[in-house]
Amino acid sequence: MSIETAAAITRIFGPCRIVQWNARDPNLLHELLLTGCDAHAVGQGTFEHPRWIARGSDARVPSKPIAVVEIAGKETLFLIDTLTAQDQLQSLFLIGPGIAGLRAPLENRLFARGWRRHPASLAASDYERMQDDVLPRHAVYQRIPAEAASRWPVKTLLDERNLHMDMLRESGSRADAHVVRYALAASLVRPGDTVLDCACGLGYGSAVIAATSQASQIIGVDVDAAAVAYAHANYGGQSLRFETADASRLQHLADASVDLIVSMETIEHVENWTAVAKEFARVLKPDGRLVASVPDRWADETGSDPNPYHHHVFDWAKLREGLVEDFVIEARYTQTAPGGFKWPQAARRLARVPLDSDVEGEWILVVASANPFARAEELRDSFRHPAFADALSASGAAALDFGGCYDNPWLYRTLVQVGERLDDAAVLGRLAGWVADNARPDSADRGAALCVAGYRILERRRTQQTGELIRRIESYCQSTRHTTNPHVQRWRISLAFLAGCLCELSGALDDALKWFALAAELDWRSFSPILTTKTIAAAFHAARIALTFDDETGARSFFRIGFETALEAARSNPADFAGSVESPIPFGLVELGEVMDMGGQCAVAIATLPLWRRAPGAFWSRVDTKRFGLLAWNQALERENACLRGQLQNVRARVDTTVS
Repeated sequence: MSIETAAAITRIFGPCRIVQWNARDPNLLHELLLTGCDAHAVGQGTFEHPRWIARGSDARVPSKPIAVVEIAGKETLFLIDTLTAQDQLQSLFLIGPGIAGLRAPLENRLFARGWRRHPASLAASDYERMQDDVLPRHAVYQRIPAEAASRWPVKTLLDERNLHMDMLRESGSRADAHVVRYALAASLVRPGDTVLDCACGLGYGSAVIAATSQASQIIGVDVDAAAVAYAHANYGGQSLRFETADASRLQHLADASVDLIVSMETIEHVENWTAVAKEFARVLKPDGRLVASVPDRWADETGSDPNPYHHHVFDWAKLREGLVEDFVIEARYTQTAPGGFKWPQAARRLARVPLDSDVEGEWILVVASANPFARAEELRDSFRHPAFADALSASGAAALDFGGCYDNPWLYRTLVQVGERLDDAAVLGRLAGWVADNARPDSADRGAALCVAGYRILERRRTQQTGELIRRIESYCQSTRHTTNPHVQRWRISLAFLAGCLCELSGALDDALKWFALAAELDWRSFSPILTTKTIAAAFHAARIALTFDDETGARSFFRIGFETALEAARSNPADFAGSVESPIPFGLVELGEVMDMGGQCAVAIATLPLWRRAPGAFWSRVDTKRFGLLAWNQALERENACLRGQLQNVRARVDTTVS
């Protein structure tokens, strides 16, 4: 478990200066040192290690800002009291063995002493396993700035708890439920995003996003000036600021200036909540997102919400109806927690559910994208990719020039960029279909949409749909054969490769070979050397088919194309794939490494090709076929593995029931 614990520590703090207390052996110390930490361990016994300090010895324990404490029982509370009284200690990482009855008293003691839970301490995956009275396996705390702790002791917060509470200074399921929503929202922040936390209250949610995401800046706004003052004093800092503003009138924010809006349990507090939704749509960029939560059918016997601060009772239908005019609904989550008036005995749950599900929870969370077409033409010239704009300015790399090469550059993150595009496959598919049908025929927009639609067919093995899409790909490649747009050329190559895969799926191997050969020969230079991942993969696939047809000479020729393409890519201008030292392209060298890997596999194939006739299985075991863009194959394998894991869990559950 030492490796796991060291990873959990560095996930929050990175390589850091740290002392481990109550150590039983030097295993965790070893792992912390190997991750680059300046670490010491204090424990019982003597071990031959220069950083081990025996408890009770005369050796001085270094003063460091972070302490790790292994919980050995309730007596450990005295050690924690001693450590947290030391001003130099800023963070506390507890390793708990699951002792019942410890969490609430320990946390309440810490909160009273001017500490809070660390904003990065709760991941969305932790929530359902947590318990009110049991300290989790890893629990992390942070010292509150001294002036703020003195001005706002935790007991004063309880007076206004029904309206505002800092949930990082409260123990239990209700606080966990609030914090974990922000952890979920933080997981949806894209690199470089400007995030607005609207109705931020006391600012703890903004702090969670700041501590766990790659946002460039987070702006917390709330109508309550006193809450904003608390948030600023407790959490304000670099790239995180708080302002007083009304959610329905965000005049200080320009149109299309925000990448992500997070608004937890806000709109039930305002009379005209659809006006707030309109204001969200105004300040969001066309490729922006909204993450929001509302109570799910909180109503008493009169049909009204018993909370005096709530103006609306929401269900999923009402929430969706109010958003669909301005947003594309991506995802829906349901959440429950014990201790509420609605379901006081409910288990902890935070789960994504189908958009058309009839499930009821205690809260609803919605993820929705701004309509990427609403103001696309009006705002086209203002497009700036949050993560890549500086690298584009410094290098002029064509691969990053979305604004200059797409009719609607706002579609790029919504439709194309893996890890950032629409998360729901069906919604993404509908968007791709609309763009493929309506975009300009020779545009990069249409090429991107055809590619997304094609991979949907490939992933779902929809053989009956391959013919029509291949005809559309052929038409696109013909109409754009004289293009000077580097992104159109990108899609010509990607679509030729995709067409080869679709032909393989339908059994037309001769046609697949032609498409792969075309993709391998098309010119990638106007776009970027990283595009050779597709041309080399195409050459490899062509070689594989050639061997299927017993054409060793043809296979050698295609393997050679892949090898030579990788060599040429390696000799390319670094600005085209890596940018500059001052403003590097973040993914450039990583993808060039993939190019080299693919070229290396082609080299292995050439070198061992004589083995193919004698022992084809031995030949293919030397060549890693999973390196060549087999996205659909990998995804299908993941789905099968997930299905098998689910079946195994069901079997185990039945066995456990039988045994008990």
